[in-house]
Amino acid sequence: MSNLRRFAALRMPIFSAALDLLGSDCVLCLDRAVDGLVCAPCAASLPRATPFDGGVACYAYRFPVDRLVQRFKFAGDLAVGKWLSRQLAARVRGEPRPLVIVPMPLTSRRLRERGFNQAAEIAGVVARSLRVPCSLRALERTRDAPPQSRLGRRARRANLRGAFRCRMRLSGRRVALVDDVITTGATAHAAAQALRRAGASRVDIWVVARTPAPGEA
Repeated sequence: MSNLRRFAALRMPIFSAALDLLGSDCVLCLDRAVDGLVCAPCAASLPRATPFDGGVACYAYRFPVDRLVQRFKFAGDLAVGKWLSRQLAARVRGEPRPLVIVPMPLTSRRLRERGFNQAAEIAGVVARSLRVPCSLRALERTRDAPPQSRLGRRARRANLRGAFRCRMRLSGRRVALVDDVITTGATAHAAAQALRRAGASRVDIWVVARTPAPGEA
C-alpha cells in the first residue's frame, strides 16, 4: 500500500475506544480484519528504535508511528493510545522492575487544553501490565516554557531548568519515567533531575517512540 493511502487511513476518525475490542480493518493498511487496531504484519514492520542508555523506546518516531502518536495525542484517539501503550508494556516486560512508574506531567493549562495527559494514559496501562504502582501526582510541571521545537539542544536544557518538582519521597527507589516521545532528551533529563533530587536511586526513561538522531537510519 502507498504512503499516501496509509496517511489517508490514519486520518479516518475512530468514534469510540470501544472499537478496540471489536473486529475491524487494520488502521494502517485497511486490508485485513483484526481483533485490535493493527494487524500483525503492519505491527512487525513499524520502525524500531535503537536502544539507548538508561531507557527503552519501542519505535523510531517516523512514518507511520508519528501519525499514530499524533492521532492519539492531538485527536484524542484513546483506542490508538491504548494499542501503543500495550506495545510499550510488552517491550519493557523483561526490564528490571521499577518500584514506581511516573508519567511525564503537563502544565495545568496544557492539560485543560488537551483534556488528558497522554503520558499518564500510557503509564497507567504499563503499570497495570507490570503490576507496579503508578504515581500520577509525584511529578509536577511548575511552569510553562517556550516550545522546545524552536530551540537548539543547549537552549532546550536552559529552557527547562527548574520546570519540574517532585512531590513524592523516593528515597532509594528505582523509577521509570514514562512519556510518548523523546526527542533530544532535554525534557526527560530535567524531569529525571527532579526525581533524583527527591531521592530516586535510578531513573529509567520508557517511551513509545524516539526521534532518530541526525543521520540515523
